[in-house]
Parts: sequence; C-alpha cells; structure tokens
Amino acid sequence: MADRLEISIANDREAIPQVVAAVAGLIEENAIAPDIAYALELAIDELVTNAISYGYPEGGGGTVTIEVAVESDRILLIMRDDGIAFDPLKQSPEPTLEGAVEDRPIGGLGLHLVEAMMDEVSYERRDGENRLTCIKRR
Repeated sequence: MADRLEISIANDREAIPQVVAAVAGLIEENAIAPDIAYALELAIDELVTNAISYGYPEGGGGTVTIEVAVESDRILLIMRDDGIAFDPLKQSPEPTLEGAVEDRPIGGLGLHLVEAMMDEVSYERRDGENRLTCIKRR
C-alpha cells in the first residue's frame, strides 16, 4: 500500500484530471474517509487551477507538483509551482458570502473553501517556487 504520491504536470488545465485521478487512487488505497477525500480533491483542484491561471503570465511554460502523504494522524498536501511569486493567503480579499451568487464579485471563494476545509494552510516561497502546504487531520 502506497502512503505517498508525488506527481508533476505541465502548467496546463487539461492535466488537472490526471492529478485528481492519481490522488483518488491513493485515497482509495488508504481507505481515507469520504469527507477528507472530498476536502483533498477540492483543495487540489482549486490550488492547481489557481497556480496555472495566475502563475504563468502570457502563457509561459512551467511545472506544478502535488505531493500527498498519508500519515497515521493526518494527510499532508503540498502544492509547488515555479510560477511568479504569489502568496494567495495574504493577497486574496475575503470573499463576499452574502447576497445572491450572481451579484457577488468573482474570485476568492475557492481559496476560502480550501482554508475552511483544511486544518492548516501555509505558504512560503522557497528555491524559486511557490509552496502551499495543507494539513487535514484524520
């Protein structure tokens, strides 16, 4: 039984299902509870989509890497990308949660959900990479 996964993709949205499928296999192999599995898959989709959408201006090439480690008491998720430096935890405004969906400004809700569903979320820029670390306790 594998308890760790690392997968790198080109910064292309078409590759996101490949990452989600690989993580889903790890989740199934390790009998992760459905609520934790959902939180992980949502976080991966949101974080990778944001990195690809905003980290590579003018269509520049790059790599996004996802690491998932299943530990006895927690799941560790690390997303790294070599895009432009950007700390989404400090620079994203709090999303508007009141009012009709169609009247709200676009943006910020996905990261808000990630922060709400994970027990810990942190950012650092290291060795030319953005690095978001999420922890979900079991």
